[in-house]
Amino acid sequence: MRYLALLGSHERNGITAGYLQAVTDNLPTDATVETVFLRDYDIYPDTKEKSCPALDEIEAKMAASDFWIVCAPTYWGGLSGVMKQFFDCMRFRLVRMNSVADTLPGKYKDKHYLSMTTCFISSTENFFTGITDQTFVTIDRVLTGAGLIKVGEFVGTGTWGGTHAPRPEKLAECRRWAKKIANRPRKDDNTLKRYLLLFAMIAVMALVTMGLQAWWFGVFAAGKFWITYVSFVVIFYVLLASLLHFFTFVRHRRR
Repeated sequence: MRYLALLGSHERNGITAGYLQAVTDNLPTDATVETVFLRDYDIYPDTKEKSCPALDEIEAKMAASDFWIVCAPTYWGGLSGVMKQFFDCMRFRLVRMNSVADTLPGKYKDKHYLSMTTCFISSTENFFTGITDQTFVTIDRVLTGAGLIKVGEFVGTGTWGGTHAPRPEKLAECRRWAKKIANRPRKDDNTLKRYLLLFAMIAVMALVTMGLQAWWFGVFAAGKFWITYVSFVVIFYVLLASLLHFFTFVRHRRR
């Protein structure tokens, strides 16, 4: 198994790099692991006349790897400029475009990746404000657009002040991620699982909705069809909207 870690931070040995190293150091001993510090490379966009040598070199490493670990800090509520520049310059190497400019997965389809970031604020504040949301959204947009499969994400919070060193509990989380990505299932077809999960969520919401109807309105008495209908629609809509909001936005707010 070959793992490639892409580090898009400004410091080679900073806190972000420390968390990344905690993952790579705990991968299986028989694995091939390589870390690319993006600031070591002169990265710029390809032109029609000449491709970027740095991108050629990094791309060769990406193609030879089975699993990518993408690690970059969150600055100003978004992905660091070092990693963003790399993604921008790699765009036409990661995906292919058809005649109407649709973006389609390229040659890296079905590879796997883990995304990692860090931020200054505390875990609690990050959970409620979602300062790292946009970082993960950007990484996911790029890599899932290229056809890669996401395995998970990690947030190292509270990097401002203190000892300027990775937190022990977060290092332990990194070690758990190393074991998880090393022992991940080889098959990634979760279609049936997703259908069953969706069914379970709808079943629970319907049960809660009808329970609230019976408790608040007593609507199961004869002659109350319209209040049954309206109250069910309103309650079900609020619950479903809250659920979708959580899985769309709040799910990235890791502690």
